[in-house]
Amino acid sequence: MKRDLFTPDRLFCPGPTPVPRAALDAADELSSIYHRSDEFYKVAMRCSDLLKPVFGSATNPIILTSSGTGAMEAAFVNLTAAGDEVLVVNGGKFGERWEKMAKAYQCPAEVLAVEWGAAPTPDQIVAALQKKPATKAVFIQANETSTGAYYPVQAIAAAVRKVFDGILVVDCISSLGAHAMKMDDWQIDAVVAGSQKGFGIPPGLAFIALREAAWKKLSDRPRFYFDLARERKGQAEGRSAWTPASSLMFSLHATLEIIEKNGVDAMLAHHDRLARAARAAAAAMRLELFAKTCPSNALTAITVPAGVDGSKLVKRLRQRFGMFFAGGQDQLKGKIVRFAHLGFVSQFDLLDGVGALELALAEEGYKSDLGAGVKAALQVLGS
Repeated sequence: MKRDLFTPDRLFCPGPTPVPRAALDAADELSSIYHRSDEFYKVAMRCSDLLKPVFGSATNPIILTSSGTGAMEAAFVNLTAAGDEVLVVNGGKFGERWEKMAKAYQCPAEVLAVEWGAAPTPDQIVAALQKKPATKAVFIQANETSTGAYYPVQAIAAAVRKVFDGILVVDCISSLGAHAMKMDDWQIDAVVAGSQKGFGIPPGLAFIALREAAWKKLSDRPRFYFDLARERKGQAEGRSAWTPASSLMFSLHATLEIIEKNGVDAMLAHHDRLARAARAAAAAMRLELFAKTCPSNALTAITVPAGVDGSKLVKRLRQRFGMFFAGGQDQLKGKIVRFAHLGFVSQFDLLDGVGALELALAEEGYKSDLGAGVKAALQVLGS
């Protein structure tokens, strides 16, 4: 499979996402700043403050040096005790992660299983809560990255709050920035996110925001690294409990300033526009969305057409064109391709991705009107 030598590698996977030049420059220029200095503390506090409007939080989010899963674990460890009954929604690989955490931390779990590619309804979650009235906490995704499905978080939160006064935790690792989050207004207790998704910097930082009411519900479960009360006290002055990934913090500061300059609403509108263009392209190529009724604005999961091996398609995109798409996981392996447009992806990046997908499909034997996808995407972007 001969590589096009004039095409640079490009990221269209759900994470890591493209890193803007300003973030790379910031990490390089400021790398010599000591993380236990007033200069660093100012940057850390500024980052925490700039995160608030993205989360829709009046309280400052906590910044952790970890993957997004670390923030998920921090939520679980700090907001539950052993023996607490919990409800988890499992509609893919990341909902499955909540279920595994419940088992690891000895919390009996009621699992609401959702068909992969579908989203839970508010009524389903309310019914599950009514079945288990002793439930202490509910753990859900906003975006099931493995299937390309976005869950109706606002409607779910509104329905849950009518019948449940316990803890509601939402994993927004791959949705923050692509879909609105107003955790205080929607009465969501905790929201988690990760640096390598919508924030456009490399992996290594995670974020967790708790609304004020949730800070009063911390459990007495033993904890060490992920002690949020300790972190909150120190981070109010820019001090993390443990050694932070300081270069990533400088990169984060750069991308958050870009988001602030343009506005959260503009960021959300941009992701909506790219997602509509990607869906239009798929339709023009006679391809079906995998999450038909609840497609995400962060990525478009496309069912691979009959006669095409999705694993080979993803390999061709990477090796032939330098385009890093993601394939399916578990039972979806070889059956879907995930085309992400999350974070600092431009409209022209999207067109490149669509064009590469068309060419790769053609080389894998799929017959379509070459260029139809790019044209459809252009029509959306130009409208």
